Formats: sequence, C-alpha cells, structure tokens
Amino acid sequence: MLDTDTNPLSKAPVLLVEDDVLVRTMVSDELRANGISVIECGDADEALEVLRSRTQVSLIVTDIQMPGSMNGVGLASVIKREYPELKVIITSSERPPHDAKFDHFVAKPWDIPNVIRHIKSIVGA
Repeated sequence: MLDTDTNPLSKAPVLLVEDDVLVRTMVSDELRANGISVIECGDADEALEVLRSRTQVSLIVTDIQMPGSMNGVGLASVIKREYPELKVIITSSERPPHDAKFDHFVAKPWDIPNVIRHIKSIVGA
C-alpha cells in the first residue's frame, strides 16, 4: 500500500529518552496530540537499541540525569559520533557541561507549547 501521508513528523518519530515515567508519558502525550510521532525510552541503553536497530528517527530528546550505563550527555556524545546527522536536544533542570555535544538545550520544567514549536522547527514541520 502506498503511504500518502506527507507530514514529516509522522514519517520519522522523535525519540524521547526520559527515566521518569510520569514526565515521559505526559510529554509523549502532548507531542502526539500535536501530530508528532514518538518512541519512548527509559534510559540511554534502550535508546541506543532503537537506533542500532536502524529504526528511523527525526530527532532525539534526552534528559541528562538517568540511571543506566550512561546519562543523557553520554548518550548525546555517542549519537553525535555514530549518527552525526541526528539532532539532539538535551533537557535538564541544570545546565549541561560546557563540553557536552548536542544541538539544543531545553531547561526543565518545560514550557510544553514552546518545546513543541522548537521540535517542529528542528524537523522542518
């Protein structure tokens, strides 16, 4: 069947990496309500599994503080090394380290309408 959906956000989802289930669910619901497809991950290892499975994503949004083998800064570094074309938004209540590799920073708590506009501008919607 031919896919005639021309919405770029529905073609390649945003990969949201957030360990707090309530925050992840709330943000995912808001993104989906605004026409943005989302893949949810609870930590960096899960996010890398998704990327290494060759699942297409349009953007990575990751929290800095997460449990597991690496935090969001480490995840962003791996992504920039292995998938340099992918844009990475880091989010936290604290500023990221000055040497962190990412494209954009969004401070927590999020202003959801502003975050949605920001995501749409990055993916060209």
